[in-house]
Amino acid sequence: MTDQIERESTPPKPRLTDTPRGQTIFVSLWVIGTLVTLGVWVVAFLWGQSVGAPQEDVVVEVVDTAPPEVEFPDLSPPSLAPGTWEWRELRGGECLTPFSDAFAEEFQVVGCSSPHAAQLVHAELLSVDPEEPYPGDAAVLAAAREACDVRDLIDIEVAKNYSDLRTSYAYPVSSAQWDVGERGVYCFVYSESGETFTTSLR
Repeated sequence: MTDQIERESTPPKPRLTDTPRGQTIFVSLWVIGTLVTLGVWVVAFLWGQSVGAPQEDVVVEVVDTAPPEVEFPDLSPPSLAPGTWEWRELRGGECLTPFSDAFAEEFQVVGCSSPHAAQLVHAELLSVDPEEPYPGDAAVLAAAREACDVRDLIDIEVAKNYSDLRTSYAYPVSSAQWDVGERGVYCFVYSESGETFTTSLR
């Protein structure tokens, strides 16, 4: 009987939410849950915006580019006076020293009565039609070789004094050169042994 009375007189434990600590935990969990829910809504909204947004049409602006201006070199006589000249300024007939490469950027022109290593015996344009397309590397090379057949370009009587004359020629090597008018073929004659000339070979 005594045990029963003691058990009945023991007050029940309060609920967790009725205690200050329990209320703090409950409020914290409620706040965290609210924030998580809001975060999920925000992520879902942003994802829906990115997926459902219509694709904008990409507008490509077409810029008109003017074709390169065609300017042909002047190959008309007379030959250039002594001095340093760019290759595109040569006209034909110039005596040169030194000489190492037909495709040099500059040449030193001297009087043909002075010792010289080579002579530009001929220069001509492969085309004077601004609209004519580049014929291709092989065709240009063949045309340059034909244009520089020295048998018709030099004085044979003068050439007989030299046993090792050689020809070298420069010509347009790309469509870019051709398109701006660099269509000249330049035919040089020199001595393979390096012997100098003291007169014109033409």
